[in-house]
Amino acid sequence: GDLKTMAVKLTEKSMEVLNYEKDNGGRVSIPEITAALGRPSDRSTGANVTDLQKKELVVREKVEIEGADKPVTYVVLTDEGKAWAPDAE
Repeated sequence: GDLKTMAVKLTEKSMEVLNYEKDNGGRVSIPEITAALGRPSDRSTGANVTDLQKKELVVREKVEIEGADKPVTYVVLTDEGKAWAPDAE
């Protein structure tokens, strides 16, 4: 098949998350992404992260933080995520 048809299609919201990651070193916590993009909740950000994860553009990394109730989830770009471009020709 033609490679172009294999291009990953992302929703606008997933793309926002991916672009934010790329602009901020490729390792950002979900709460930071939520705040930066003005999302209603970490859950809505998480849904986009799951979408990106299914496409192997990011991985989740849970980090225990001293004094925090629960681990903070970081979103880390994969090599595919770093290389991803919206309209790669």
